[in-house]
Amino acid sequence: MELDEERKLLLARTLSVPVQALDVAIDEGKSSGLVFHRKRATLPVSKTNQIRAILDFTRVQVDALLGSGRQSPTLMRTPLPEDGLTTPEEVAQGLRKRLALAPGPLPDIVQVLEQAGMAVVRRDLGSTQIDAIVSWPEGDWPLVLLGNHAPGDRQRFTLAHELGHAIMHQLPSEYQEQEADRFASEFLMPLQDIRSELKEISIPSLARLKSRWQVSMAALLRRARDIGTITEARYKALIIEMSRAGYRKREPVDIIVAGPQQIPEAIKRRLALGETPSDLAEAAHLTLDEFDTLYGNEER
Repeated sequence: MELDEERKLLLARTLSVPVQALDVAIDEGKSSGLVFHRKRATLPVSKTNQIRAILDFTRVQVDALLGSGRQSPTLMRTPLPEDGLTTPEEVAQGLRKRLALAPGPLPDIVQVLEQAGMAVVRRDLGSTQIDAIVSWPEGDWPLVLLGNHAPGDRQRFTLAHELGHAIMHQLPSEYQEQEADRFASEFLMPLQDIRSELKEISIPSLARLKSRWQVSMAALLRRARDIGTITEARYKALIIEMSRAGYRKREPVDIIVAGPQQIPEAIKRRLALGETPSDLAEAAHLTLDEFDTLYGNEER
């Protein structure tokens, strides 16, 4: 239904966008039809649709702010074959090799993803039931929208999980969440590098390993079970011990995740070349206040 000017003005004020933003056409080939998200099953469909709309509009903003001078992504799609001959772990190993990553923990996964060509935007998604959402339309760049509510260790695992979706999955599949988790575990905790560190584990050693590998104690414990360095019985005993200590709700050792730099640096370059915040806000189809809220504090 076509809105009259009065309704357009009211809607624009409600959404904190310029009136002309309501006329922005979203390319269906780049829309949120091809997205994957790490969420809880209880997330309402209405909230999921709202966050997908935010993702679509964020892509419009990112394309406007970064411009056409971006290099093609180093990332390559590596769909999992139906015969199972290539595993998520092998895809993760191949990507680490392609990106020339050093063995051991990744010190800054956001930097790794941005340098590989993925745009990372971190913001309030309006729900703690969804950690992130990713899309990679054909002919465009991959984009991940990361919630800022989760602790740092979960943000890192979520980014690796969404990366797995982006490169392995182009269509929904029955085991896509398990596959993305397996990819993330190998990408962040390569078997060859971590096996010897997970042979004799306890709650104190998990806390020390969390600081080194920058993943949660729970993820480290699952990794130890999955690669067979501890038994199922030992895994369950440590889970119970963590629960009694309150670590299932909040773990010790805070992990700090560096913020994305690609967009703030692009904004700084454009301001240095003489553009104003108002110019950039208009390009991104935002009001100046909304531009400052979403991007201004990052570049100044």
